[in-house]
Amino acid sequence: MIPVWAPDSQNHSPEHPYMRVKPKEKLDGIDSESLHPVSILVVDDSVDCRMILRMALEREGYRCIEAADGIAALKLFQEKPIDFIITDFQMPHMDGCEFLEVISSAAVSCTPAVMVTGNLTNSVRLRATHAGALAVLSKPFDQQKILKMVREVVHRKQEAHH
Repeated sequence: MIPVWAPDSQNHSPEHPYMRVKPKEKLDGIDSESLHPVSILVVDDSVDCRMILRMALEREGYRCIEAADGIAALKLFQEKPIDFIITDFQMPHMDGCEFLEVISSAAVSCTPAVMVTGNLTNSVRLRATHAGALAVLSKPFDQQKILKMVREVVHRKQEAHH
């Protein structure tokens, strides 16, 4: 059988014009505009929590940047483009709420954030939402719930840019 060239079809490979190729699939962790990984800043004084989140996020294709406290996170936030933040509440030097308050008062655009805490009370939830957290989750956290939030927010952000 002789392959047929179909110049009007966008679903053909340029190297092998007779082969059909699937349209490019959307990758969760990739910004479709720039084709760069979406950057997630994970802020937690627990090495284990950072590692668990990093592994889950990187499996989804996100680029993970880690900080052990709010001060280190603030420095990274000023140096690198960050698309989403997952922060612990209670940390030494600068807690998660203080960190979110500083970046929300200084930033031109608000970076979406989720806060996790081992001590979820109404006062912590209220303080975190006032600081700019979209959600406050109790530790131990559900990885799938966090990944779902990240996907939804990143997807909405990408749609808003189009």
